[in-house]
This record gives sequence, structure tokens and C-alpha cells, in this order.
Amino acid sequence: MQALTRPTLAEHTARHLREGFRSGRWQGLLPGVRQFATEFGVSRDVVLEALRLLEAEGLVIHEGAGRSRSVATTRRGAVRKTLRVGILLPSPLEEDNAHTHELITGIRQTIESLGHAGFIAPKCSLQLGGKISRIRRHLEECKADAWIIYSADRDVLEMAVELDMPVFALGGISEGLPLAGSRTDLTAPMETAVDHLVKQGHRQIVLICPPKWRSPRLNHAAAAFVNRLHTHSIRADTAYHVPEWEHTPAGLHALLRALFFATPPTALLIMEPECVGPGLVFLAEHGLAVPRHVSLINLLPDPMQAFYRIGLAHFEWPVQPHIANVVRWVRAVARGRADLRFSTIAPAFVQGESTARACRVP
Repeated sequence: MQALTRPTLAEHTARHLREGFRSGRWQGLLPGVRQFATEFGVSRDVVLEALRLLEAEGLVIHEGAGRSRSVATTRRGAVRKTLRVGILLPSPLEEDNAHTHELITGIRQTIESLGHAGFIAPKCSLQLGGKISRIRRHLEECKADAWIIYSADRDVLEMAVELDMPVFALGGISEGLPLAGSRTDLTAPMETAVDHLVKQGHRQIVLICPPKWRSPRLNHAAAAFVNRLHTHSIRADTAYHVPEWEHTPAGLHALLRALFFATPPTALLIMEPECVGPGLVFLAEHGLAVPRHVSLINLLPDPMQAFYRIGLAHFEWPVQPHIANVVRWVRAVARGRADLRFSTIAPAFVQGESTARACRVP
């Protein structure tokens, strides 16, 4: 008779983990070795040996040092692919607006809740000098299974089409490209905002937007603004209604001085939240009050603006619909299915308290 052998502590630990996989307690990315050691009351070496046993059985995937282990089976035991999803940003996240923070953070958290790994590329397009060859090399070096590319220029997304992996275009200029994606379409709220101002008697309406909205040609939102002015028989001069300016604090101040020197606007639409505060300071310094003398619409609000004396008219930008579109795409990619669906989502225009009947600027 063969002598019976007692299971080792590592085998006991492996069995406990295996049962947790079957019950669904642990799915997707696994906690760290230290966390398991603390929970089970064993050493890290015991946990590592248990995980190696499960890796040999094909129940746990380990793709190398520095990467989290993941469960390779569902409750039914079918093989499931755990993805490493990268997010390429146009500029450093810490320098971007609150909406971008909320959107990107929500996407990362949702990807991880699905059992996948979500990470932001170590370098953004700006830090790579906007060079397509450098951006492509950086994406390849990150070893992702799929990429979400946020608010990218056309040439970046054209390069992404050539990558041998799924890509999701979140915003950016991707019309006509074979990419899945989701974009905020400002056409409808822009038209509503212009209609609202014209109804109040405004005709000198100026859109202060980032340079990329103008160059090399007007983007969808700026074009919708100009076209809506034409609809109301306002002869839109792009140099005045969508002015070019140096995208710096000094450049913004110079633009406002020029605007209010000759033909003062009675209404301003300001795209970037960081330009709203300096704009209000400029108006106050020149004895102009909002909305008594100048109506103001902030296209992209910031939570800090809740502390302003009046509620600014603004666009309510979507977040959850974009996250839902990313979830649909990630699930398809994890199943090995091609998903090239593209969605557009329109913000709502919120009137606020910062617009009023047009009057001659003193």
C-alpha cells in the first residue's frame, strides 16, 4: 500500500484559491501576493508557490515581473482573455480640465472592474513632440493588448489604424476611419446657445476657443457656431467671431484688449475653463459686468466655478455614455470580436444666469 502524504501548505492555499475562482470571489486581476499572505495567514513564499501551482494548471496567468496575475477561467471553466488596455492622452493628465480627469479616471476604474488592467501611457502625445514615429514606437513599447486614444489629431488616429491591435478613438478627428469610438458632438448645443443669444438681441458674439479649433480649418463645433450665425443673417467674419490668438495668459489678455477696443462683443462663448476666470477679471477691470453688459457662456464648466457669484451658462458634457461605449468595446475585444461601432453624444445647453438682453457696451 502506498503511504498517504499530507497536502503542503502551498497546496492547501492553492485549493482555497481554486475554490474562490469557481465561486467567482476572485475574477480578472488578482490581489497582490502580500495581500493574499495577510488574508490567509501564511508567508509570501507559500502564496507564490500556490500561485505557481495554479499557473501550471492554466488557472492563473502571469505575464512577467511587475505585472499583476489574473484568473484565466470563468465560473464555467472557459478560457477568458484578460486585457492590458492602454490610454494615450494628448497632454499630461495633471494639466488637463476636470471633465477629462473624470472621464479618464472613470474609464480606468471601469476597465479594472471588468477584470482587466487599465493604464495611462507613460508619455503623452505632447511629450513625444507630436511625432508620429515616436508615438507609434511608444505605443509598441508599452505592450498593451488594446489602446484607447483620447482627443487625438487625425494623423495620430491614421497611424493607429495601422497598429496590429484594437483601437478605440475617444474624441479626436476620426471620421471615416475604421475605428471604434465615441465622440462628444457640440453641434446641437452650439446651435441652441447661438439661438438663445440671438433671441436676446446679441449679434456681436465671439467664440474664444483653442487654436486647434481653427487650424488647419474650423472643426465641427466652430463651424457649427459660424453656420448658425449665418442662419440668423449675421455675416460671420472668422477673424472677429472666431479670433486667432496666442494660447498663453498674455495672449488671452491681448485678445480681450483687441476685442473690446473697436467693436466690443456683447456675448462671449469661452471654451476652456481656465480662460473664464481671467476673462471675468478683465471685464471687471474695465467696468463691465456679467450679464448686465456682457453675456457669457462657458462651454466646458469646472467644479470650481460653483463658487462664482452667478451660475454660468454652460454645456453639460457627458461622461457615463462614453464609459458605457468603452465597456461595450472592451467586452467585445476580450471575446475576440471586432467592434468598430462609433457613437456621437451631444451635451445639453444649460442657460444659467450669465446671459441677458444685449446692450451697448460702455
